[in-house]
Amino acid sequence: MERTGTRGYTGPCRRAEYRTPGRRLASHTDKRLHRGVAAVNILAIDCSTDIMAVALGRGYGDAERGPRVAKHPYREERGHATAPGRGLVTLSVDAGFRHAERLMGSIEYCLAEAGLGKDELDLIVCAEGPGSFTGLRIAMATAKGLALGLSRPFVAVSTLDAYAAEWAGCAPVVVPILDAKRSRFFYAIYEGSALRAGPFDDTLDSVISRVNGYPEVLFVGPDTDMLEGIGADRSGFRLASARRRSPVASLVELGLERFIHKGPSPSDAAPNYLRASDAEESAAKG
Repeated sequence: MERTGTRGYTGPCRRAEYRTPGRRLASHTDKRLHRGVAAVNILAIDCSTDIMAVALGRGYGDAERGPRVAKHPYREERGHATAPGRGLVTLSVDAGFRHAERLMGSIEYCLAEAGLGKDELDLIVCAEGPGSFTGLRIAMATAKGLALGLSRPFVAVSTLDAYAAEWAGCAPVVVPILDAKRSRFFYAIYEGSALRAGPFDDTLDSVISRVNGYPEVLFVGPDTDMLEGIGADRSGFRLASARRRSPVASLVELGLERFIHKGPSPSDAAPNYLRASDAEESAAKG
């Protein structure tokens, strides 16, 4: 199985350029927002794996409107140049599943780097899973709590959708894959950024069997190293080389897109675990 990097990646530019935000996100039916006029500030949270990540997208929705503002939150009074357009601050931490201890501090850091206060956030986004049961619960509870406290909309986005969006355009078929423990994997099959099959909770043999009919497949995500040597006789199977990272930047884009087209997630939205927890399985067995 061949490794590949980000060559040919056609996703959005990640350069950190900042702009003054526009008005609030009042509703997903807002016609100005649909035309790309409003510029909004988006907080995204990903605790799906041991790589905890936070992103703060400033001025999303319209990259061209708004006055020029300082490239850095310390602004011009400290000698920083100005730049037009939107910006993105991200922070990834190998939290070792200690998300609860580090998440709020990471959010505060990103807000400070973007020069924003919590009350300037317009939309809260989090990865809904699949992934770490504990991490998903922490991310969802934090995102919902912030949204409720700030009276802002909240959107949950599939972790696998976010990974696929990071690599859309790099191969005809992209398969995000996460270690689900017990010799099983969470994964889904995408053509471009469109979901074609899944999500699944399967053995590795089942993963290979499902994708075997595709001539070219790119496996992505933090656990693709577990596929080393698998399908070595298939020249069309490739492993993404940039593995130990979160797709949190794509959560910003996908969260805004979902909000525009579908509105906020319901207040009773829950993580998508794909399977029962150990405690639930034990209880079911009596």
